[in-house]
Amino acid sequence: MTTVFPVGQGAGLESEHHVIRVGRTAERLSEPEFDVWSLAHHWTTVTELVTECTAADIEDAEQHVNALLSRGVLARADDATEFAHRYRLLPLFAGLGNSPDDLERFAIGVPGLEPLAIVNSTTYELWQWGWVAPSLWAHCEVLATIGERGTPGTQLAGVLDGVAELLSDFVAVLEPVS
Repeated sequence: MTTVFPVGQGAGLESEHHVIRVGRTAERLSEPEFDVWSLAHHWTTVTELVTECTAADIEDAEQHVNALLSRGVLARADDATEFAHRYRLLPLFAGLGNSPDDLERFAIGVPGLEPLAIVNSTTYELWQWGWVAPSLWAHCEVLATIGERGTPGTQLAGVLDGVAELLSDFVAVLEPVS
C-alpha cells in the first residue's frame, strides 16, 4: 500500500482557485482539487484517499488524485528512503511547550489560544528541529547519532509517523528539497 502525503502550504484564494505554495512556486487548485489535497492531510494510502473523497462527494476523485500527484502537490512514499531524501518538514505556528500535568506531551499552536496539536516528545523534536536538516533523511541521520542510536533507516518509520501527525494537525508542511 502506497502512502500519500500533501505537499505545500495553503496560501488562500486567488479568483476562483486555492493557491498552494510548493517551494518557490504556486499551484492553483480548483475547489475539488483543494478538497482532495485537504483530505490527504490524514495519513492515508492512495486507495483510502480516493475512498474518502468519494464519500465526501468529490466527483472524479481518482482523476484529481492522479493530477495532484503529477503536479507535485501530493507525493507518494512508495520508497520511504527516496521520499525522505526528496522532502523536508517546515514547522508552522509556535511551540507552546509542555504542562506540569503531562511532561511528555508538547503543544503547538498560537499563544493564548487552545493548542492546535499536542504531540509526544519525539514528534515535537521533529517539528522543532526537523527544518534545520536539509531533508527528512538528514534528520534521520542526526537521530541515528543521538538519543536512540541506530541507523537512519531504523529512525525513518518514526519520523514518517511524526510527519503524518504534524500534517494531519496542519502545524507543519512538506516542502520539496531544493
